[in-house]
Parts: sequence; C-alpha cells; structure tokens
Amino acid sequence: MFEIVAIFAAFTMGLGTFLTKGITTQISFLKTLGPLFLLNCFFTLPIALVQRDWIVFEPKILALHVSAAIASIIAGYFIFVIIVRSSASISSISSTLSPAVALVLAPIWLGTSVSSLQVLAVIALIAATLFPIRSSIPGLRLGVTIFFTLSAALAAGFVSVNVAVLGAEGVNISETFIVRQVLAGLFYIVIFPPRGLTKSDLLKLMQRTSLISVGSIASVYALQGGEIILMVSILATVSLWVLLFESITSKSIPDRSTIIAAVIAVAGIVSLRFVS
Repeated sequence: MFEIVAIFAAFTMGLGTFLTKGITTQISFLKTLGPLFLLNCFFTLPIALVQRDWIVFEPKILALHVSAAIASIIAGYFIFVIIVRSSASISSISSTLSPAVALVLAPIWLGTSVSSLQVLAVIALIAATLFPIRSSIPGLRLGVTIFFTLSAALAAGFVSVNVAVLGAEGVNISETFIVRQVLAGLFYIVIFPPRGLTKSDLLKLMQRTSLISVGSIASVYALQGGEIILMVSILATVSLWVLLFESITSKSIPDRSTIIAAVIAVAGIVSLRFVS
C-alpha cells in the first residue's frame, strides 16, 4: 500500500518539477518561491480541516518543524537555481541522493537498522538514476552545480527523515506538511517580496503547486507509514520521471542508458522491499 502511494508521489512530483522549468523562464524564481510554498498549503486545507489535532507548539515538535522549514528553504533555493541554470531533470538529482542521507540519519533519529544489502541496493539505485542525468546534462560537471546539487540533496534528505520523525512523534499529515510550508513561504515573501506577479502568473503557479502539493502529501503519508529507506528510495525515482516527461515533450525515445537506469532502479527498489 505505502509503496503504491510513494510511486504515485514520485510520479506527481516529477510532473510538477518538469512544469517548473517553464515557469522559471517567464517569472523570476526568487519572487515565486514564497507564493509557491504558501500555495502548496492551499491544496491541503481540506485535510487540515479534518485533522485538527495539531501539537505544533510543543517545544520538541516546534523545533522539528523549524528545522524542516530551514532545510526546505535551502533545498528550494538551490533546486530553483539549478532549474534556471540547466533543466528540471538535473534539479531532481537532490531527490536521487536523498536515500544516502536517509541511510545515515534514519538509524540515528528513528533507531532503524540498516543492513549491508540495503546499502548496496541504495548505492545501485543512486548510480542508476544519476547516470542518465550525468550523461545528458554536461552542466553537472561544473563545480558550482555539483555544490548546489549536493546542498539540495542534504536538505531534501533531512526533510524526508524529519517527516518520518514527526510521524513517530504523533504529528498528523497536515501539520507535518503545512507548518513547514508556511514557515518557508513567509521567509521568502519577507526576503523576496512577490511584487509584479500578475493573475496569469498566479494561475501558472497554482498549476504547478497543485501537482507538487498532492505529491508531497502522498510522500508524507508514505514516509510516516512505510519503511523509511524503501520509501525514500522510491521517491528518489523522481529524476527518472522528469527525464521521461522531457523525452515525451521533445518527442524522442529515451536513450539506452536511461532505459537501463530505469531497470536497475526498479530492481534496487524491489530488493529493498525484501531485504532487511
């Protein structure tokens, strides 16, 4: 069940990430980050109206929310910088590397055990999803791009494990998602006021956030209910989905390395499902 939800989340966020490239070519991304974070909350309000048992102001919970918001601020900035400088697919590398972060943080925060087989499966998954992006986008070899990518990866991986920790602490799905989004959104609106945005701009932003918010809520559900390493690894396939959407748009068949990468990624996820 959680595996299916995670696959749906990866697909939806991959589509939203793909559409983000078009937005950044028309609107300054620094002006859009604040509205994007806040608009993400708009599509999750129905869930919040049902889940009213929030515990946001408990000291430990508030600290977790704030740390997640800071990580989201960092990840959001670097991901959008990468999208502006290159493509949507290279920006999704951060999600590809997040399983490695989860392998380190999950045993510390959640007390989960990690086997050598899981480590090998995650390494195979990361290698599989990175290879077609590396071969397709020369910009990845630039030192600054690598720095941005690794920074976004660390932040994204931290957020994933943070979500699981909040779930273990009894925080519901809507609080886990909305509080982080509101804090990050307010930060960007204060630092980079969204002046000059038109109704047309807002409609484009809402189209993107409708996909990202649905995918993000699904990912929160999967991360809080499923096995953390497996869920993060499934979500890491966002990069392959983005490459698929880019191939469809350009009306070209994915190259052989991408197809091989997809097969290896699926094999890695399947192995994670059964090894412990």
